[in-house]
Amino acid sequence: MEDNIELIVTSIKELTKKRRLVYINYEPAFAVYTAELRKFGIKDGESVRKELYDSLIDDVLSKRATVRAMALLKNKDYTRKGLEDKLRDGYYPDKCVEHAIEYVSQFGYINDDRFAENYVNFKAGNKPRRQIELKLKQKGIDADIIRRVCDEFYEDNSDIELEQAKAFVEKKYTDIENVDYKELQKIKAALYRKGFSMDIINKALDSKGLFLDIIDN
Repeated sequence: MEDNIELIVTSIKELTKKRRLVYINYEPAFAVYTAELRKFGIKDGESVRKELYDSLIDDVLSKRATVRAMALLKNKDYTRKGLEDKLRDGYYPDKCVEHAIEYVSQFGYINDDRFAENYVNFKAGNKPRRQIELKLKQKGIDADIIRRVCDEFYEDNSDIELEQAKAFVEKKYTDIENVDYKELQKIKAALYRKGFSMDIINKALDSKGLFLDIIDN
């Protein structure tokens, strides 16, 4: 918070039996234990001295956010954005989140390149590339990382999407020999909605002789 802004506690709400969410100037600011409310003199309707506020952020909540980040990373991998969002869900202020992220990053505990590589390797067997790219984007992975990791994987596994598309056609359309033009368009639309590119879709259908059969008919 800016140095010249008076810090007024405008509300204190119960989160759990022992934990409270403190609103500063009508905005949710941080969550602390009830004992810490007394220790730092935080009372509803009163101002908080800047030096006490800074001490709370730097000496208590930043360290607590770091411990929380480490605990989260023990259970699963997170992207940088994913871990930031998780900490903010716990009402840690931005400064505390930044401190925690910087700490775990310097020891390699979060690594978006590694996360993307692991995700692609794990999901590529049953998800099309376009769907994987969208999921990684939603998780906050940088577009350049997504492109590079996917390019490297699919360069070495060029047929994986084609085999998925062919398997989808075989499973979904058992009477494949009697498909007409209208039905072909439905198949293409279904494959596209699944996340396959038009190039893969055309190759998958061509491998089944659909284009040639329809032209001949």
